[in-house]
Amino acid sequence: MQSQKSLPLSTRIQSSLARSRFLTFSVLIHVIIVVMAGSVVLFRPANEPQFPMINVGPPIDQDPIPPQTEQPMTPSDSPHVLDPKITPPSIKSIQTASTDTSFQMPVSASLPQISLRSETGSNASSIKLAHGAGSNIPASMSGRFGGTMREAQMRNKQKESSERAVLAGLNWLKEHQNSDGSWSNEFKPGMTGLATLCFLGHGELQNSVEYGPTVQAAIKWLLARGGEFDGKMSLTKDGWGGNAGVYEHAICTYALGEYFSLTQDDAAKDTLAKAIKYIVDGQNEDGGWKYAYAKGGVSDTSVTGWQVQALKAAHLTALGLPGVDEALDKCMLYLKSAQCADGGFGYHGQAEERYGLGGVGTLCTYFWKQNKDKLVRDGIKYIIDRTKNAEPVVYKGSKADLYGWYYNTQACLMFGNATWDQWNRWFQEEISSAQANDGSWPPMANAGVGGLQTKADGAGPYYRTTLCVLMLEVYYRNLPANKS
Repeated sequence: MQSQKSLPLSTRIQSSLARSRFLTFSVLIHVIIVVMAGSVVLFRPANEPQFPMINVGPPIDQDPIPPQTEQPMTPSDSPHVLDPKITPPSIKSIQTASTDTSFQMPVSASLPQISLRSETGSNASSIKLAHGAGSNIPASMSGRFGGTMREAQMRNKQKESSERAVLAGLNWLKEHQNSDGSWSNEFKPGMTGLATLCFLGHGELQNSVEYGPTVQAAIKWLLARGGEFDGKMSLTKDGWGGNAGVYEHAICTYALGEYFSLTQDDAAKDTLAKAIKYIVDGQNEDGGWKYAYAKGGVSDTSVTGWQVQALKAAHLTALGLPGVDEALDKCMLYLKSAQCADGGFGYHGQAEERYGLGGVGTLCTYFWKQNKDKLVRDGIKYIIDRTKNAEPVVYKGSKADLYGWYYNTQACLMFGNATWDQWNRWFQEEISSAQANDGSWPPMANAGVGGLQTKADGAGPYYRTTLCVLMLEVYYRNLPANKS
């Protein structure tokens, strides 16, 4: 056989190519596969949205408004990672339900895909929520999480400074929590319920990086005390702890209702059901509620407001707790009877009309009926006219009323459009700029409102701070949603 070396060069080259044709073909196929796979990887992130978006309600009319000193948040502003610039002392960079440290909200493969449901429980959409969230939450609460939170902030015109104030307030509450998970030593149940609502309102659950232990301790305290007194959240064996007891019971029940809706934690179900039963059974014949859940006579509009919020939270759990919807329907009759000719509301029926109650009746009616009927329209007109002409939103002013502003803020957001634009211009910067250096809110000057609004010690700082945080969370805390 003739050796390869003795063959002509051209013949040897042809022979080598023939032997390597299969190797060459294989290499070519692999190169094509790698190129195609790389193209898919590079193409998908640029064309798929990071978060599934849901319908968060009808758009707000873009009425002309005066120039703002600070622009609303933009899509790149992450609400969870702002570093409040408050001195002294400085507030450290805060990580909340997100673990990101930049202004870009990350897409985490570990975040569960959560179904959202309408008020009646049917699936509406889905969204990636924080760790610890339940598998099925009301759509109206979806604004507390992820991309839907950012969308709500932009839609409702929240400024970056007000979100910084929220975070500073949450940090103050975290630092001033009692070792047993409660807050304050005065009106402890009420202050604990309000503080818990603040953290839940920001989407903070037990697995929140910054506030998880705070929330866990708070829920543990609420459940332990509710269990100790068979569902009486105001912590008395025989009565309701004086006039404050019915407020405190409703506020704690409100917090437990929101907690269950966000987590579906069965550990809270029994205490919540018992607490709600006291409210249902304590309803007065006229549809409202009174101190000590007494019966007869005319109800108290202020007491009624907190019972309605607790009952609406119970409705949103979709547990079908007995009597909840019926009690809310009956309450609408009392609120209608308590509205005065100018659209405001009285303290006992139409008697003793007060500015601070205008938002109570208006919000509670909208909360349940979810429409802008005459009562709501008249109530909104009263709020705007009275604020503009007689009761300005000035934190240090002689007419300041934080209690009224808490309700007015929510009512105006729910009503939307030019009403919300007007109220937002009045309240947002005023409340956020009134915050003290430590993250709390200082005593107010209006001696007429008295009580915890002006008290420097005791429950005063907790009360003012929680109401202000809840007000500044309004942009995303409860999105307008239909009852049915």
